Amino acid sequence: MSMKMSLTSPSVELPPDLVEVELSDDYESLTMDACQLLSVTDARFAVAGFGQEEWPVNVSYDLSSVVEQLPEAINSLKSGRCAEIDFYGQGIERRLTFVPMGDVTEIRCTSGTSWRPDPDVEVLSRTAALELLTRLASDFGAALRRAAPELAMRTPFANW
Repeated sequence: MSMKMSLTSPSVELPPDLVEVELSDDYESLTMDACQLLSVTDARFAVAGFGQEEWPVNVSYDLSSVVEQLPEAINSLKSGRCAEIDFYGQGIERRLTFVPMGDVTEIRCTSGTSWRPDPDVEVLSRTAALELLTRLASDFGAALRRAAPELAMRTPFANW
């Protein structure tokens, strides 16, 4: 099983009164606000890999923590540098380390709980590893455009 991360867009737009909350301007807070809004929809965040078909993740907290890290991780991989995505939420506590090695990228998974990845390393082509992250960013932008179009126009989501 290869590492997978995806976000399924909500089926309907949020009512305007839910979206008309005061949103933050800084990226991390804006991401948390966006994920909180998406969490009241039927949007679904899914992660699989390292021997587990369905990781215990949610939209409100786990997706937020991952999306906060996406720009830096994507830029690092594009530059051929290592990148990390930390699922630091209580109960999941896993870190993915992306290690570019020529035409491939090793993704190493470490766990901070009793769960152990098996295998603890998955290998993707360099392109596929980058697409794993850029596709999640694209999924996030699409979910926001569906649920909260005005929020989707905010930077950096408008570019996703």
